[in-house]
Amino acid sequence: MHVSVDFSPFNEMMTSLHVIQNPSHHPYRKAWAERALNKLPQDLALLIKEWGPHFYDWMYFINIRNEFQFNEETVEEGIEKLARVPDLTFAYLLLGEKYRTDSLLKWKNNPATAPLHSIEKDILLRTASWKSRFCDFFYDYNRHLFAEELFRITPWIARASDNFKKELMCSKIETLNSIHPDVTVTSENIKIKKNDVYTFSFEEFPRLVIQPSTYATPHVMLCCNEDRVAIALHVAVPDSEKDQEPPEDLISLLKALSEPTRLKILQDLLHHPYSTKQLAYKFGLTEATVSSHLKLLLSCGLVETQRKGYYVFYTGKRDRLESLRTEVTQFMQQPVLDEYIFMPDLT
Repeated sequence: MHVSVDFSPFNEMMTSLHVIQNPSHHPYRKAWAERALNKLPQDLALLIKEWGPHFYDWMYFINIRNEFQFNEETVEEGIEKLARVPDLTFAYLLLGEKYRTDSLLKWKNNPATAPLHSIEKDILLRTASWKSRFCDFFYDYNRHLFAEELFRITPWIARASDNFKKELMCSKIETLNSIHPDVTVTSENIKIKKNDVYTFSFEEFPRLVIQPSTYATPHVMLCCNEDRVAIALHVAVPDSEKDQEPPEDLISLLKALSEPTRLKILQDLLHHPYSTKQLAYKFGLTEATVSSHLKLLLSCGLVETQRKGYYVFYTGKRDRLESLRTEVTQFMQQPVLDEYIFMPDLT
């Protein structure tokens, strides 16, 4: 097992965008995210919210950076290297590696056959244009907001990184197990809990990359590329005000699941698409009542719609439901996470 500590200014910018996208799920930087939104020009703030959900709330860009090992010293250098990523690989990684590259090539030549959402299809067909748009956006975001924040947090990250390296030299396994309550390291493998437990053998993945971050908490696994796994080292920042309140969208989701009829409707939608009329007939309800239930499920991200001719069909989103366990666990773990946040030695 080879362990390296690799701070990435580009990845830190991506995780900052992720926090702005979902501030209530990041209690250690929520106050910063709220201040950031007030400082940002409105057009940039709108793009963060509009684009983020299509790319795992900006985290897919971390996949791109880690795949190509930018090893950038500045945000600008990271953006320049992003612009040079081959178009097909860029599209493949930005779409979450959900599709094979040969399928993407086929769909690029025959777009009508592509089972993609509109923005996914546009990225595939006009990849170079989208790359340029993203790079311009990142330059603007860095200039208006992130450069100042990076200047502020870099000394704390550097100090925490140096201290962590010293601890690694004294006791590698024990130090790695101190990173996060969801990380377990032995001499043979590393286990990381998310929705499931992921086990990476050091025989297959001999390189473990630790990426210090002030934004990543409560997340830990950043990505896995070829022979390496990247996880976050959560660095405390002096003046970050931790928010103790449960995330608002988690409360809304739990409320949506607390009504018996709505829960039964979701159960059916997870197995088969239905229209409002079909659900009204099945449950003996008025269409207005069913529409009210569906509107709430839509607002929580538990269902999605697809139009077929004159009808709109609703389908349950299993991945959103499965993420509920993780979100509840992350909130319940906050007192434990306080003990794991890496505090730099300020002496």
